[in-house]
Amino acid sequence: MKVVVVSPNPADNSLAAGFLQEEGIDASCCATLGELIPQIDAQVGCLILVEEALVEPDLEAFHAVLKSQPPWSDLPLLVIAGTGASLTQLIQGLFPHSGNVTLLQRPLHPLSLVSAVNVALRARRRQMEVRDLLVQREKAVRQRDEFLAMLSHELRNPLVPIRNAVYLLGTLKVDDPVFVTCRRMIDKQARHITRLVDDLLEVSRLEVGKVELRRQSVEVNESVKAAVDACAATTGSQGHHVKLRFASPGPRILADPVRLEQAIMNLVLNASKFTPEGGTIEVEVSAESGLAVIAVIDNGAGIRPDMLESIFDLFTQDSVTIARSKGGLGIGLTLVKRLVELHGGTVRAFSEGVGKGSRFELRLPLEGSPHAARKAGHAPEVEVHSKRVLVVEDGQEARESLGMLLMAWSHEVTFAVTGPEGLERALEIQPDVVIIDIGLPGLDGYHVASGIRLDGSTWARRVKLIALTGYGQAEDRVRAIDAGFDVHVLKPVDPVELRALL
Repeated sequence: MKVVVVSPNPADNSLAAGFLQEEGIDASCCATLGELIPQIDAQVGCLILVEEALVEPDLEAFHAVLKSQPPWSDLPLLVIAGTGASLTQLIQGLFPHSGNVTLLQRPLHPLSLVSAVNVALRARRRQMEVRDLLVQREKAVRQRDEFLAMLSHELRNPLVPIRNAVYLLGTLKVDDPVFVTCRRMIDKQARHITRLVDDLLEVSRLEVGKVELRRQSVEVNESVKAAVDACAATTGSQGHHVKLRFASPGPRILADPVRLEQAIMNLVLNASKFTPEGGTIEVEVSAESGLAVIAVIDNGAGIRPDMLESIFDLFTQDSVTIARSKGGLGIGLTLVKRLVELHGGTVRAFSEGVGKGSRFELRLPLEGSPHAARKAGHAPEVEVHSKRVLVVEDGQEARESLGMLLMAWSHEVTFAVTGPEGLERALEIQPDVVIIDIGLPGLDGYHVASGIRLDGSTWARRVKLIALTGYGQAEDRVRAIDAGFDVHVLKPVDPVELRALL
């Protein structure tokens, strides 16, 4: 690292630089701040500024350079001032926004200058170590996100035929209890794996700030009921008694209803996981001190006192043995915390200890102007007419199971295995809907979609293109829409949702 001395007096520059160079410090000189500014780069470890050099017109430009430093950087400044200067006024007047300024008064002993420079350079080296750590962290986060995206894709692909096959088995008139039980077990575990994959990606997006809230006025009672209803299959299979207690009138908050329900669902599912069969889970809604309070209470395993704060940390679990027996990755509560904090709220855990149950409280700010609750409407049922559907999918079992689903719903189905074949068949038969996998051999799904749209015909403008993919990051959705897709659907799509979409 180098040190730059700035003084309009050539003798001062020469003496200061000479002292430093004798001590093995790389030092250079400038006469003005204007001459200094182009030399400020990552190799500068410290600036020595003589009071007489701190004058306009270059001072404002120098301040702009200091403000433009990256977050890790606070370039050390050594200011040499005369004995008559008011040190406090000098610092406040010239460097009101800099936190790393050291004042040295004349007359100045050379050893004092060298000592101050060495201290400044050590501080600068520590800053650069922080910079390197931040770079490594950003690289690790990028690699993690790339790994999770690929992991998601690879896990979702085999889930597609499983979910489709389970749905088709459910349409068969088979009364054998073993058949019914086995189908239910497979369906439950496939949904569980899908949820684990979704949670992994969700935590990744939340940590890097890629989740955007779509806020609207939300009636908390309604959101809680919807979340608890969505957990009914899990709580019911464990024989749990779920009790709801609503506030009257229901408090309203400005929130993303999907994300709010997601947070509540995670708390209810967490309670179900650690509550024995036949246990009780209570969900309460109340309002106090300008906050909506949602409490989820269970009489299950409880939490050790020393874990009450860290229980929300990523991959943290109160008891690894218990948690592993119940399944899970230790990320559900992390999701809750991230989502609640995005809404400007807080979440806390309470427990009297192991075996004494637990209580989780969400506190979210109430909407500023209360108004009448708006009831959510139900989408009208739509009659589904037979359509000509082209499926472009290279996975044999995913392709076959999807085709069986579509034909069971009376659609006319054509298949293509590669990207070029999919584009050719689409232009040839001009179907009503094209369901396209993204990771295709020869030509990826984005190019197939854009190739269809570029045909320019009336059909090419009107055909519905559905991206069916294991890539679920926010940028993947944007890229799909930009390529010409109407809808981006994540594997494995629930057959009920797919039928409604068609």
